[in-house]
Amino acid sequence: MPRADGMRLRPGGEFERIRHILAAAPGLGPDVVIPAGDDAAVLKGGQWTISVDMSVEEVHFRRDWLTGAEIAFRAVMAAASDMAAMAADPRAVLASIALPEGVDEFGSELGEGLGEACSFLGVALVGGDLTRSPGPVVIDIVVLGRVDDPVSRAGAKAGDEVWVTGVLGGSAAAVKLLDAGDTLSPELRDVFARPLPRIAEALWLREHAELRGLIDLSDGLGGDAGHLAAASGLGIKLDWASVPVDPLSEKALGPRVARDLAVTGGEDYELCCVLPAGEGDALAPEFRVKFGLPLTRVGWVHEGSGVRVVDLDGREHAARGYDHFRGGQHP
Repeated sequence: MPRADGMRLRPGGEFERIRHILAAAPGLGPDVVIPAGDDAAVLKGGQWTISVDMSVEEVHFRRDWLTGAEIAFRAVMAAASDMAAMAADPRAVLASIALPEGVDEFGSELGEGLGEACSFLGVALVGGDLTRSPGPVVIDIVVLGRVDDPVSRAGAKAGDEVWVTGVLGGSAAAVKLLDAGDTLSPELRDVFARPLPRIAEALWLREHAELRGLIDLSDGLGGDAGHLAAASGLGIKLDWASVPVDPLSEKALGPRVARDLAVTGGEDYELCCVLPAGEGDALAPEFRVKFGLPLTRVGWVHEGSGVRVVDLDGREHAARGYDHFRGGQHP
């Protein structure tokens, strides 16, 4: 019977800690289809998908950057994005919140954001917990979903291609500007404050493509592609020049910085998938028409390990992504 300590995640301090924490977990029961180590666990009986995502003040958000409603909305969307990463359909949300004393108005704003997020997803808020925090605000979101045919991170083959939806780097650009004390344009602020999980897009891709790996981009393309590579025991090369850059980021920071953030920044919540060579070319035009988003080839799978980025001169560099235990504000 497989064990949780056998999960295949990319290297990094955060993920070594996850492996260590789960090393003592018992063997998986007969009802577990996909265990810890993917974007969501999958249980038999329907099949149920379960995802949990935590947002911590001064790590994932700051109260002087966003309203309480925006903070709660982002927290739910981040958790729901894990459903998209499994090509699953969200069905219910649970929210646990830890609040310091004296923030009653802020707590009410959080409730508004939770309600708006659940309405957007078309699901009910079915439970949770509320407790006092001696320090930061903490929001822990659980999303329950259903899926008949879950898509995991594993399954890539050498020669396959790596594709992404949408444009990347906008959220990281917003954080960079906010951290410097700059004012965001309303459009760029929305990219950061109101991310939308690509659930409909994931379901469409599952129906129309041979998905050989799927993940949502929460820790940056360079980092999350590492999970796809590790899950299949192969390597991935990313073409720096092909990565679709958010034009709002490019306008605010210039093309070079914006492109770097498109590769390394987090919290875009777009999808990154592995497709057989040539399949994405046939799908991309229809995908754009249906969703108003580009579907872009950004790399390929090869024998080996890890993720490398190929620059304009053909030189290769180790890819980077966000790691909570390297410090700093997420993304």
